[in-house]
Amino acid sequence: MNVLTDLEIIRSAVLSGEVDDAWSRIKKGTEKYKFKFSLTRKEKYKVSADFLTQIGSILSGKAPVDSLTGMADSIGKCGFSQFGEDAATEYLSNMVYYLRIMLDRYNVRMPAFDAKRCGDL
Repeated sequence: MNVLTDLEIIRSAVLSGEVDDAWSRIKKGTEKYKFKFSLTRKEKYKVSADFLTQIGSILSGKAPVDSLTGMADSIGKCGFSQFGEDAATEYLSNMVYYLRIMLDRYNVRMPAFDAKRCGDL
């Protein structure tokens, strides 16, 4: 799998309110890409780990949601298959939109969230 697969799984988990699944994928993916970077020293693995770490920081409330779009430049330059810099910017702006919806609806501050706010309890 690659970072795009991880992002789609995180995005679908976020949209369906499965915050624990998204958090688990972020942690596992970050560890996986850090390990791959330690073996190969390929920059794309470092950027992937940094990107997932940034999403984790957003979900933890440690970073603003808009900080994600600042990573479009590094993602576009690291050769994420079909992503050029413009496509990466558009994809990340969509990801920011989904994260905002989820943060507002579920009041997420990982690794825990308030399920009462969204009526899940």
